[in-house]
Amino acid sequence: MKQLFFSLLLLIVIKTASAQTTTGRVTYKMDISSDNPDMAMATTMMDGSVMDLFFSPDKSKMSMTLGMFMTMNTVVDVKADKSLMLMEVMGNKSAIETKLSELAKDAKKEDTKIETTTETKEIIGFKCKKAILKTEDGVEMIMWYTTDLIAALEGFQQFNTKGINGVPLEFATEQQGLKMHFTATKFEKTVDEKIFSLTIPEGYTLMSLDDLKNMSGEE
Repeated sequence: MKQLFFSLLLLIVIKTASAQTTTGRVTYKMDISSDNPDMAMATTMMDGSVMDLFFSPDKSKMSMTLGMFMTMNTVVDVKADKSLMLMEVMGNKSAIETKLSELAKDAKKEDTKIETTTETKEIIGFKCKKAILKTEDGVEMIMWYTTDLIAALEGFQQFNTKGINGVPLEFATEQQGLKMHFTATKFEKTVDEKIFSLTIPEGYTLMSLDDLKNMSGEE
């Protein structure tokens, strides 16, 4: 279970995109699986997982519910240079505040190769282009993205769209044996600005990004 938890964090935690439509909400369904027997058993707890991406100029929020296992909400304010992550794992609530500028300094420089293709398809009414992303450590992601939407996506590793002008509406990736497939199912044009609040709710324990790295054994 611990291995599954930190594999999910590697896929989710703290990177950029930009928009023709600059405000909205995209809802994604998530399919999670693993060939690892230990992790495969735990993925059954995440049936019905969903993710929502909210965005407006300079602000964005990713809200993810992984079945009964975990909920995570990450808010990014580019102008304020701030990011807030709220996590609840089986009743334990944690909050992590970071500065985007500090994350950029600490981020490991990865040589991600992007292969664009001529393939296109329509997803929730948007024309999407196909791209294949490959990291230096061998992780491959198939991504279908639209250039009709632009969002400030600093801080969201699963939207690893540096070099791609647009918002991913379907993508699949694998990290440490955990496979995740995201497909957009709905788009809404309006967003309540209150959803981008950087205030930590009551009941959450404040921890640092270093604390999270120590928990996961990452140096």
